[in-house]
Amino acid sequence: MKMALKSIETHLPLPVRQVLKELGMLIATARKERQFTQAELATRTGVSRMTVVRMERGAPEVAMGHYLTAAWILGLPILSWSDFAGTRPNSSVAAYLEKIREHLPERVRTKKDEIDNDF
Repeated sequence: MKMALKSIETHLPLPVRQVLKELGMLIATARKERQFTQAELATRTGVSRMTVVRMERGAPEVAMGHYLTAAWILGLPILSWSDFAGTRPNSSVAAYLEKIREHLPERVRTKKDEIDNDF
C-alpha cells in the first residue's frame, strides 16, 4: 500500500499536495478546538478513525467527500454551506458558475480534422 500512496503523491502537482496538507491541518486544528477526539469526528463523519488520521495528514487517497463532510461538521468556511442546506448559493464560485453557464454549450465534442484537398 505504501507504494501506491507514493505513486499518487508523485503524480499530484506540488500546489495540490500543499493544499491537501493545509486542509488536513485546518481539520485537525478545528477538531482540537472543538475538543473532538479523532474517533468522535470519525463517527460523525461516517468513516474510520484511520481515515480521519489520513485526512489530517492531507492524504490524497481520502475521498474529497470525506474532507468536505468533516469540514462541514467542524464549521469550516470552505464552501458556501448554504449549498448543502438547499438554499440559494451565495459564494463567489456559485455566482461565477451561474454567470458562465449561460454562455456554455450543453455538450463539448471532439473537433473533426478537416481534410485539406488542396493539391
